[in-house]
Amino acid sequence: MTLPSDHARLLEAVADELAQVRQQLDGVETLVGDLTRHAPSQDRPRVLTEAQSLDMLIQRVEALSGVLRSLGAGVTPARAVAGVTLTDLAARLSLAEGEPTAAAANAGDLLLF
Repeated sequence: MTLPSDHARLLEAVADELAQVRQQLDGVETLVGDLTRHAPSQDRPRVLTEAQSLDMLIQRVEALSGVLRSLGAGVTPARAVAGVTLTDLAARLSLAEGEPTAAAANAGDLLLF
């Protein structure tokens, strides 16, 4: 699949921006971890669960950056999405493309602990 060079450059630039967002989220994750340790003991289970959702956000940003980078390199949408290791995200992206994957059929609910 060959893209016009301006499309490829734009996809690469957006992927780079998402990679920078992901790096900044690492700092936020560290801060949230520090704050979580200081939460009152009765609130700690809820706070920990909510803090773990930040990790999922980081993984999603990283996966989306990879998809855009692959598309910019001329990989087909199906191959770009096939590289996504987050089952629920891969399923949503595959459905957006119009073809549910085997992962979409087997996707379960996200469980935070």
